[in-house]
Amino acid sequence: MMSHDLQWYYPEKISEALKLIKKEGIILHAGGTRILKTEARNLKGLVDISHLRLNHIRKEGKNIIIGAGCTLSDVINYCKKTNSFAGLCMALAEAASTPLRNRITVGGSLKDFPVWSSLYSPLIALNAKLELAGIKEIYSVEDYVKKNIIKTKHIIKQIIIKDDTDVICIVRRFNIVRFEYPIFNLAIVFKVKNKIIMDSRIVITGVKGRFHRFKLSEKALNGNALTEEVIAKSNEYFTPKFHTDYKYSPEYREHVAKVYFNDIVNELKEVMK
Repeated sequence: MMSHDLQWYYPEKISEALKLIKKEGIILHAGGTRILKTEARNLKGLVDISHLRLNHIRKEGKNIIIGAGCTLSDVINYCKKTNSFAGLCMALAEAASTPLRNRITVGGSLKDFPVWSSLYSPLIALNAKLELAGIKEIYSVEDYVKKNIIKTKHIIKQIIIKDDTDVICIVRRFNIVRFEYPIFNLAIVFKVKNKIIMDSRIVITGVKGRFHRFKLSEKALNGNALTEEVIAKSNEYFTPKFHTDYKYSPEYREHVAKVYFNDIVNELKEVMK
């Protein structure tokens, strides 16, 4: 139960919001879904972000800029309208339900990194960057987690993704039924030229350590055509490790992930013929 003394704040400047959330028990409020998993009795205040002008999506040069206040639905609609980031669009379109996608913001999903997030794997695979309030350095989404920036009190301003038409992003999620938390999300980005994989990024979430990037699998693919030998070598290095829970054994989930990975690579092979 929430405290009757809960205070609401409506800052119009990001600097004001940043000062507020550094106080004990005060958190940001955007879509409100985070409160469902917050110890409500410890909450003292909510900082509404609706006046901070963080709900923009625009193209700047070779980059697409997504404001942290945008909902998952905002991003899906933009991707469909501009025919861009098909993999990201697919991942978000399969997340949660329509009412929840209309509420969940990309900033909130990034800051909390819930186990059901469909946002992290495609963003890391796409080498997306984050601009944070009050911090000059631009962090990759990957470093944002690895360097524990995610655990500090801060405000994400926007996500920066390079709009590269030569990039193919494929995403797969594994769950028991559609409307349930995914057991894992697998995203693979390929940059192909003249039937050669120039670059690749392979990322899975829902594993030990929150996420894992398979750099040895990427190295096996990069600079090569997709021959059976190259695919087999990349498969050899794709070894995700899962926690134990009541649904499936870690070994079974690893087996399913390997099947998904192999299917994606062979799907690309067919496209490249």
